[in-house]
Amino acid sequence: MSAYDQVVAAKVSQRERAFLVEALELLMRERSNALRIATDVAKARGDRVPEVQEFGLDDILRLSRQIAVSALTEIKSE
Repeated sequence: MSAYDQVVAAKVSQRERAFLVEALELLMRERSNALRIATDVAKARGDRVPEVQEFGLDDILRLSRQIAVSALTEIKSE
């Protein structure tokens, strides 16, 4: 079961979902910053530049969007 499925199955409250979205946004910011730093260091050393996938940015963004969409769907069905 994916993390998203676990969140939906847990029937978390609107407040909890908002908290999760905010936490994922903070994680995205931190991981993006880490990618930027790693890229700068790799370029300065002449090493291979890290890929976005190595920092999980795609996964974080996808999960954040899924939680936000499920929250909107829940609001509309009420």
